[in-house]
Amino acid sequence: MSTLRWTLSILLFLALLMPGVLEPAPAYAGGVVTVCDEAHLLAALAGGGTVTFTCSGTITLTAEIVISADTTIDGSGQTVTISGNHSVRVFTNSGFTLNLNELTVANGYAESGGGIFNDGTLNVNNSIFSGNSTTGYGGGIRNDHGTLNVNNSIFSGNSSTGLGGGIYNNGTVTLSNCTFSGNSARGGGGISNNYYGTVEVSNSTFFANSATDFGGGLSNLSDVSSPMTVNNSTFSGNSASSGGTILVFQGPVTLRNTIVANSPTGDNCAGAPITDGGGNLSYPDATCPGINADPVLGPLQDNGGPTWTMELGEGSAAIDAGDDAICAAAPVNNLDQRGVTRPQGAHCDIGSVEQITDPTAVNLTGISAQSASGALPPMLVLGLLLVALASIGVARRGRQTDTN
Repeated sequence: MSTLRWTLSILLFLALLMPGVLEPAPAYAGGVVTVCDEAHLLAALAGGGTVTFTCSGTITLTAEIVISADTTIDGSGQTVTISGNHSVRVFTNSGFTLNLNELTVANGYAESGGGIFNDGTLNVNNSIFSGNSTTGYGGGIRNDHGTLNVNNSIFSGNSSTGLGGGIYNNGTVTLSNCTFSGNSARGGGGISNNYYGTVEVSNSTFFANSATDFGGGLSNLSDVSSPMTVNNSTFSGNSASSGGTILVFQGPVTLRNTIVANSPTGDNCAGAPITDGGGNLSYPDATCPGINADPVLGPLQDNGGPTWTMELGEGSAAIDAGDDAICAAAPVNNLDQRGVTRPQGAHCDIGSVEQITDPTAVNLTGISAQSASGALPPMLVLGLLLVALASIGVARRGRQTDTN
């Protein structure tokens, strides 16, 4: 009997060492979308887990997708658009964790939260929100007492007849390395923060967003306990009747190393005072904190990195004028929106882009675009490498032309 017990003990010990044996089965298996249509997507999503794609294309929905378990939807290696066809919301996430990676969420429509309604945890990486709309709040995303983290993503052409063309928030929002362009609303064309919401924006660009009433780029309508902080970001060409770029009702707004410029209608900033966290620039008016000087911004275009940006031109007052301590600390961490190391000169630059005097100084390893698994998506690495090589080639041809 003792021999039997000893044998069983050894077998149990060996079983515990073997992966998968006596371990609980994963809660959700996830699935693979082999054909880019609604039926195959819904089948892969059943039960949650990680969903991947072996196809590219546009998946047009006839009904919104309601997330019912923790889910990761990863479009790495493919080009996948999930469209609400201007008739339905794309995702509703209530109480779960939803991770979106390398996807386009387009043409969603709802009374609130045209692209996504979130009151769980929503993590968005390397994705695009485009053409989503609402008659209420949050054309791209309504974050309703949820947590929203967005990295290396684009919000373009989203709209709301209420508040928050890109994002409406009354939860917690953290944005880094993002571009908001051409979004519109009655208030807060890019982002509207409300009702105890908290927003932190870093290394991001807001261009040509608009509001019919107030806050073309940002509006903070929340109370005094709801802060909005903007670090090393660039705002240009945003417009509204009041606060062409930023309108503050009473919630505290702090700008740090940020450019606010060229609002065609409405002053750059309006409403309650904005806290000067250091290293800011306002142009041509001085309604926002910081120095009053021309940043000489280039057009919104592909300057390398995962999102489009606006470079600083020759003679820009923003060059070497930033606060180095702000650049060095989290969440900026001495990187610009593209992943280029700061500083490139004597001091870091104001705004989302660090001027590069030598194109070979681009630090691809510093770019923080990561998939849900934490690894750089292969297609993104290839794209960034091609952009970097093209930029170096153009610069070299320019130098050769100058010497001829």
